[in-house]
Amino acid sequence: MPTRLSPEICYIAGLAGKTKQGERSMVGINTTIDEMIENFVEVAMKLGVEPKKIIIEDTRGIRHAYFFHSKIAKQIRDILAKETKVFRHKNEFAAMFLAGMFDANGKIRNGSISIGGMSPADRLVIENLGMRTKDSKILDAKKFAEFVGERSVILGGMF
Repeated sequence: MPTRLSPEICYIAGLAGKTKQGERSMVGINTTIDEMIENFVEVAMKLGVEPKKIIIEDTRGIRHAYFFHSKIAKQIRDILAKETKVFRHKNEFAAMFLAGMFDANGKIRNGSISIGGMSPADRLVIENLGMRTKDSKILDAKKFAEFVGERSVILGGMF
């Protein structure tokens, strides 16, 4: 059965693709930003995860938010395995996926944008959407920011 896309599952896939996951059914993030935790919880609840099943831990200043849900974890794995085909058009799904990638591992320095740990498939997705990349840098920072826009917790309103 093909994975049914929603903006929420695309965002979580972008986040989870850049975050080391423990178990196969675990979906989570690691961050120091409170707004990221709040957004993760909100999106997880929209996906049908019960709030009491979302675990938030603090370890030496780094907050871990995660839940166990085998169906959502499988959907994410399916999306990441086919990301170059799934996100080949400029639409809400692609924008949410990139927002998740950026929120998980993005940085803004001197007006330039980079996303750490980008795979060749990640770079190909960005290139196919009309933005150039080099290693972890997005060379078309303004285009990227305009496309992702307010969907990203970190990037929203910066450009």
